[in-house]
Amino acid sequence: MSGSQFKGGAAACSSSAAIQSPALFPLVDCPKCRIQLVRITSKQRETYGKTFVKCPNNIKDDSTTCPIIMSEAQYEAYLRNPEQHPIRSKKVIPFNSVDGGHGSMDLNLDLKQDLEVVKAKLDSVVIDLWELKVQVQVVKKDYVIIAAVCVGVAIGCLMSKIWK
Repeated sequence: MSGSQFKGGAAACSSSAAIQSPALFPLVDCPKCRIQLVRITSKQRETYGKTFVKCPNNIKDDSTTCPIIMSEAQYEAYLRNPEQHPIRSKKVIPFNSVDGGHGSMDLNLDLKQDLEVVKAKLDSVVIDLWELKVQVQVVKKDYVIIAAVCVGVAIGCLMSKIWK
C-alpha cells in the first residue's frame, strides 16, 4: 500500500489538532512506520471539520516524512481490506512437556535479550537519522542564503550598469 493512495484531498489537513473519538474506527499502526496512527480534524478552509487519520511522522509540506494520511472513509476502506495490511510474523514459543515447559522460559530470556539488542541498535539508528535530517536542513538553509546573496549581487550588477 503506498502513501500516494491516501494523499488525494486529505493532504491539506495537516495543520490541525489531534483528537480521539470512541465512535470512530479504532486506530491501528502505520503500515510504513509501525506506530499508532492519529486522528485529526481539519482546520483548512476546503476540508474544515472533516476527520482524517494520519501517521504522526507525516509532517505537512515535508516530502521526507511518512506519506500516510487518509480521510475517515479511506481509513474505513483500508481497515476492511486485509490485503493492504502489513504482514506481521509472530514467533511461536514451543512448549516442551518433557521439562515442564522450562525450555520455553530459556527461549523467552534469549528472545528478551535479543529484543534489547535490537532496541539499542534501533535507538542508535533513530538518533543517526535525526542528526542527518538536521544536517540536511542546515544545508538547505545555506543554499537559500547563497541564492539570496547571488540574487543580491546580480541586482547590484544590473543597478551599476543602469547608473553608468
